[in-house]
Amino acid sequence: MYKRRYDFNKLLTLFVFISLLISIVFIIYRIFTAPDRDIIGDAEIERVKSDYFLMLIQSVLGLIIMFLPGIITKKFSVEIPNMMHIMFIIFLYCAIYLGEVRSFYYHFRYWDVLLHGFGSAMLGALGFSFVTLLNKSERIHFNLSHL
Repeated sequence: MYKRRYDFNKLLTLFVFISLLISIVFIIYRIFTAPDRDIIGDAEIERVKSDYFLMLIQSVLGLIIMFLPGIITKKFSVEIPNMMHIMFIIFLYCAIYLGEVRSFYYHFRYWDVLLHGFGSAMLGALGFSFVTLLNKSERIHFNLSHL
């Protein structure tokens, strides 16, 4: 059973990685083909070059941040729970790919509120995991006898 979760984790990470990589290629193409500025009076709002530059920066940073849990795990010898890593990857996918690249921020009224709530829940769960880790750790001892 553990192996399936690990495989799902890898598969999900690969899916998000490929989605962001394809998006980066598309964004670079759109930077060269998009108009420099908005045409006033156009019925449909089209993104301009500056929108695509911002989207490119977000996508590249998303790819870099995606590997942050692995770096933290190796550098500090801390194991991040699989479910926490899966939630992190889903959050990146929803925020960067769906939110910015696929324009969910503009099409769904409460997309930003949903992501902020999800991110807050993730940080809360991470905080509880950290407290649990500190409680189980034998390396850290607090001497409270003087209180």
